Amino acid sequence: MDPSTRTSQRRRWIAAGLVAGVLAGAVIGAEVLTTAVPDRSGGPRPTILHAAPALVRAGAEVALTLSSVCEAPDAPSCQVTGARVLVEPDGIAGASSIAGSNQDGVYRFRIPAELVPEGGFAYAFEISMADGGSSTYPPGAGSRIRVLTTRGLPSADLPVFAWEDRLAPAGSVVRLPAGTGPGQIGLTGVGQEGGESGPSSFDVTPDGGVVVADWVNGRALRFGASGADAGSFPLPPGRPLDIAATGTGIVAATLGVGAQVYELGSDGKVNGRYDVGYGVTSRVVAGPSPRVRVGAAQWIPVRSAPGVGLTAQAQAAAETTTVPLADGSVAASAVVDDRIAFTWTRPDGSRAGVSLRLPPDVRPGADYFVHPTSDGGALAVQGLWDEAHFGVAAMGFDAGGALSSFHLLPEPTTRMAAPFSTVRYGGPGVVLMAVDAGDGMRIDRFEVR
Repeated sequence: MDPSTRTSQRRRWIAAGLVAGVLAGAVIGAEVLTTAVPDRSGGPRPTILHAAPALVRAGAEVALTLSSVCEAPDAPSCQVTGARVLVEPDGIAGASSIAGSNQDGVYRFRIPAELVPEGGFAYAFEISMADGGSSTYPPGAGSRIRVLTTRGLPSADLPVFAWEDRLAPAGSVVRLPAGTGPGQIGLTGVGQEGGESGPSSFDVTPDGGVVVADWVNGRALRFGASGADAGSFPLPPGRPLDIAATGTGIVAATLGVGAQVYELGSDGKVNGRYDVGYGVTSRVVAGPSPRVRVGAAQWIPVRSAPGVGLTAQAQAAAETTTVPLADGSVAASAVVDDRIAFTWTRPDGSRAGVSLRLPPDVRPGADYFVHPTSDGGALAVQGLWDEAHFGVAAMGFDAGGALSSFHLLPEPTTRMAAPFSTVRYGGPGVVLMAVDAGDGMRIDRFEVR
């Protein structure tokens, strides 16, 4: 592969992580939220752009941005004339209304430090258009975005490491040569940033196997825990998908604006199909029920029961800041100031975490996952980079948030359309990673106990 193409793909990989952890006010990568303002006049309506923070520092000012795009920017129904944010701090009665300042179509808001208490806050936007129309973001009366703080998280330093000192895989779980036959993956000609594009996602099944979204060939490939080919079943055609394995099949979500979520049985039968009411979908989880990530801090449910979808307003009302896991625990990570903050809530409701300072010149990339462990700690896997290197850090934390283990893993594949799903939790002390391998891909197993 041409070096310039490789660098371009890596920049896309880095950008995915950067946008996931910072506030943005324009369309960058796959982490900006969108929602169409309800049509009140019959004219075209703007799409609202906003990225919510996952975690903030208590007692510090928080910056938010909001902007819009529209198919007919000169139409009055498309022109945003004003925006306010309603802030509801925990433990403080009432809401504060803060007007945004318009800078070239981007509305910027400053939430003062006194409105950022230790317990966090909730907020929503009120938006006005030139034709007299108005709306709220998130959609629906009473919907709020919930923001947690790093309150009570202990501080730690990530040890200085050598980029060349990378953990070797314990073996390959699955080898995926390019092709259309059994156990092979499809490759398209040119990806978003140049170079080939292949399977969009993979996940680990409850029995330790692997399922791969071979969207190019319109199918999901299944492999047993030993890596043996276990057949395939059809996928919804036409678009890259992020997938999450369940005990009976998979949940699959198309990526981007106007996404749809499918519940598929192990035979490929569609048991449910749901619209994502707002947002730019970048990730899906099965959890207790399917949810999609439409921003660094917004996970929205898509149905109330199998086959029964939710409206955009109902999705917004039930969104959560942290990603729900199958065992009832939740977790989150975010870039806060010059640190990466990890937090996890155990099934009993107790919370733990850490605020981690990185070595000089090392920066955060994609946030792959934070998975609570049986001892009350967590395994966090996070992309890292500097001007000359790229890698993945697998970090173990104990119940008190102290760093108990650190392993630097190689760079994952740049061919997947769902970059956050190139690295997966493979069970206690195990990380699975999709990597480029000649004319195909490989899923490697890393022991990080």
